[in-house]
Amino acid sequence: MNENENITVEQALPDAPAASIQNAPAPNQLVVDTGEEVVEICNRQGKVIGTLYFQPADMGIVDRWNAFMKDFGEITKPLENVPDTEDGALAAITEAKNRLCAALDAVFDGNVSEAFFAKRHPFAPVNGHFYCENVMDAIATYMGQRFQQEFDRINRRQRDRMAAYTHGARTGKHKDGKTRPAAKK
Repeated sequence: MNENENITVEQALPDAPAASIQNAPAPNQLVVDTGEEVVEICNRQGKVIGTLYFQPADMGIVDRWNAFMKDFGEITKPLENVPDTEDGALAAITEAKNRLCAALDAVFDGNVSEAFFAKRHPFAPVNGHFYCENVMDAIATYMGQRFQQEFDRINRRQRDRMAAYTHGARTGKHKDGKTRPAAKK
């Protein structure tokens, strides 16, 4: 460690009065709307169980999600041949959970698995399904809806913008909806 890393502002600027250092303006900031959303994750009773940080502007998430779904069999492979011993079964379930959490975190480029699986094991049975299946269905539905909303907003904005340019423009059709015959060569 460099010996200068742990010095205070007063030590770095010994001639400056402490009041002027404390009242110094904050560094300039550039704030950009990245589109990140904070989404509460709730159970059916409405209790918040976690928080999802979602980026609808991250178009790479679709490819990562599809790869995650394609690899789900590989992620859950430790559950296929669970040993008969208690230690072996626990190790297989833990391995599958670790793989699932790592893959889900990679999809969202952050610690998403904790929001969903901190209080409930991903392979806990819930109404004939694993809990993680319910989570994946909910995520896929939410992402689909959010992407559709964003594309609808873009299309509406573009349509409104282009309306000024297309009013009275030729459509390629002539009187009575007939198109012009192709030019002869």
